[in-house]
Amino acid sequence: MSDPFKKGKHVGGQIDPVDLAKYVIVKLGGADHLKLQKLLYYIQSWHLVLFDGAPLFEEDFRAWVHGPVLISVWNELKDHSKLITEVGIKPQFVPAIIARAEKCLQKEQVELIDDVLEEYGNKTGYHLECLTHSEDPWKNARGDLLPDEKGSARISKSAMRKFYAARLAA
Repeated sequence: MSDPFKKGKHVGGQIDPVDLAKYVIVKLGGADHLKLQKLLYYIQSWHLVLFDGAPLFEEDFRAWVHGPVLISVWNELKDHSKLITEVGIKPQFVPAIIARAEKCLQKEQVELIDDVLEEYGNKTGYHLECLTHSEDPWKNARGDLLPDEKGSARISKSAMRKFYAARLAA
């Protein structure tokens, strides 16, 4: 089994999605896959809105049956059902995970991530799944697929930005 907390790659002002996932897991004290993927989705969505369309990471979400998914995060962490408890992050590694994420981001980006976690982090994965299923970016990417039909259509960043910008304006 691979180490789910090995170092990722960074680009200035952006973060590797796997490193962002680690940051989210540590900040929340744990999360299952369903919740983690939806939180990453909302972080990217609000980042697109508040940072003039600039993505926090380049990878696109896929419209899977249970909501938006980053395939890189799924592949890296799929063997861990309860991500932080099963992996057993040792307390001495937590500061390094946080520092690595915060090092490649601007202060305002970190604040946005933390704000999204404050807003959505107390909700269950199922609640967040239902929320994403009621919103246009996921629904439109799914198209005519049946609710339980497998699919992996790309959710466009422009659709995410447009939808959440309209919510912010409302």
